[in-house]
Amino acid sequence: MTIDRLPDRVTTPRLVLRRWQHADADVLQQIVMANLDHLRPWMPWIKQEPLTIIERARLIEDWTREWEDGGDSFLGVFLDGEPIGSSGCHARVGPGAIEIGYWIDQDHLRSGYATEVTAALTSAAFDNERIGRVQVHTDEANDASAGVPAKLGFRRARVETREPAAPGESGRLIIWTVTRETWTPPAPPRPSEVDQVQGSPNESR
Repeated sequence: MTIDRLPDRVTTPRLVLRRWQHADADVLQQIVMANLDHLRPWMPWIKQEPLTIIERARLIEDWTREWEDGGDSFLGVFLDGEPIGSSGCHARVGPGAIEIGYWIDQDHLRSGYATEVTAALTSAAFDNERIGRVQVHTDEANDASAGVPAKLGFRRARVETREPAAPGESGRLIIWTVTRETWTPPAPPRPSEVDQVQGSPNESR
């Protein structure tokens, strides 16, 4: 039986998005540790940090097995070979749909990388015939992160109430949605263009 897997490598004009590998444990450890304060307000999984390097390697191994079994895809965001963030395609929003998550290193904000990542993963998702809808979830208090799907033409479908899972959350989760029929990939960014959408993290590893 052929397993229909989520994207494991996507390239953009500036970035390479690829699944985290066992050999990346050290660099993933470094970038997470450098961004703990930046991520803590919005990322529930930060409660589990700091992990040891052995735990980090095991986590990557878990992600690899999950992807191989047809589950979620956890991808590093690389600029000129160096990691500047992480992203994910998560099959947790119902059949025929995925949720995209992202975070960008605090020293690489306000350059449009989160927008570029989300656009690339949305296009890659729709290359899969079984996926007809892509979602991004942002907390109502996280205006910077909400700017990413808004800029890309995602529709603000609804707001769900839930218990806050991270210190900065309001408990009101905005569900942004785009379908295969309504998706229009943006033009590639020009080298001199600086995107003022900051791209604060939403809930992804």
